[in-house]
Amino acid sequence: MNKNKENDWLLDIRNNHANHMQIIAEKLLNPHNHHLSIEAKKRLRWLYILYYEQLGNVTRAANKIGVSRPWLSKIKSIFESAHRDPRSLEPESKAPRHTSNRKRISKDTENKIIEIRDEYGWGKEKIVAHLNTEYGIMVNPNTANKYLHIHKRICPKISLKNIKAWEYKKKRETAIFKVKFRPPKILKDYAPGALMEKDMKYVINMGSNSGYKTRDSFRYQQTVIDSFTRIRVMELTEDFESKTVALAHKEAMERLPFNPACMNTDNGSENNGEFSVTLQDDNVFHFYSNAGTPTDNPRVERSHLTDELEFYGRGNLHKDLGEQKEALRKWEYVYNFKRPHQALGYLTPMKFYELWLESPNKAHEITDKWRAYLKKQSKRLAESRRIKRKDQVENLMKFIDAKLNKNKGLKEAKLQLINCQLCSVA
Repeated sequence: MNKNKENDWLLDIRNNHANHMQIIAEKLLNPHNHHLSIEAKKRLRWLYILYYEQLGNVTRAANKIGVSRPWLSKIKSIFESAHRDPRSLEPESKAPRHTSNRKRISKDTENKIIEIRDEYGWGKEKIVAHLNTEYGIMVNPNTANKYLHIHKRICPKISLKNIKAWEYKKKRETAIFKVKFRPPKILKDYAPGALMEKDMKYVINMGSNSGYKTRDSFRYQQTVIDSFTRIRVMELTEDFESKTVALAHKEAMERLPFNPACMNTDNGSENNGEFSVTLQDDNVFHFYSNAGTPTDNPRVERSHLTDELEFYGRGNLHKDLGEQKEALRKWEYVYNFKRPHQALGYLTPMKFYELWLESPNKAHEITDKWRAYLKKQSKRLAESRRIKRKDQVENLMKFIDAKLNKNKGLKEAKLQLINCQLCSVA
């Protein structure tokens, strides 16, 4: 912060000095107050330095200004040959003075371009290729396009639409730090900051007077969690505009003990626009979850359930926005420094991060053990679901047999289908 203030102070001094020099140069070299462009005013300052600070020495003046000696000498000669008229310092137009000697296509070629367009509806590239193969006429595609515009054979709206589409395509191709798919699994427990998960939680606004559910009925908790250490930072906003979310994100990132490398978000509008630009500026690789798939962001989604059970559900809702933010900041401290986490071997996120700094192998042993436990649990649940489904199918077949056998044993079979998820009898 002090360095930034010092730089701002030096910049102000330079700007004030340049403005002061400009005022003196205008008084001495532009006594009639002719209107000058920015470039002419800059050259006027150069001449002031030449005449009044370096006493007419072109070499010393050029070295001080930072331009070549021949260029400054040329400007001086132009100024003096015009009897020191400051309007002579205006830069010349770069447009060609004579265009009559340009090579132009004949009227016959021009008519052929229009005829081909009217007959086939082709674009400039195909028209040029057809002229070359059929008539032996060589024309530049841009020239053909110019005459199509002159004869109003191109709709300006469609043309502008194509230009914008091409610009958007180039932006998409250059945005290598932004992809529309979820991150690979290896990043989840790789290292602190390797993958951050971000999501937004709706928080009831106790200070809202609206009787209906509107945007004002909620506040918006912007949550970012490190997938490896589970360290979390949270900010509360009054809306979820991309600009607001980007500012909140910058504040939250300052409280992290490491720099994030990748960020995974959902496809919400708040995660595009300025927020996405902020990630690109910070060189953070931006992943997007699959649409309608909260399981692609499991750890931040699970942390929101913890917020509901252990924070908001225990009376931590306030009418005042400042009080709510203060309470959320205290909860962030509790979550990171005091609350044990089952997936981290019942260490707090900060203790687990310190363990990783001391011994990465021990930290990875804890995460490996947790992943093995989850794998075992998923197999057990899958087997349980398979057995349950098999029992349900058998009960359904008994019901069908009873129904087809003139309702014999139908009552017993029907009772067994009360919890059946394969049919609508229950």
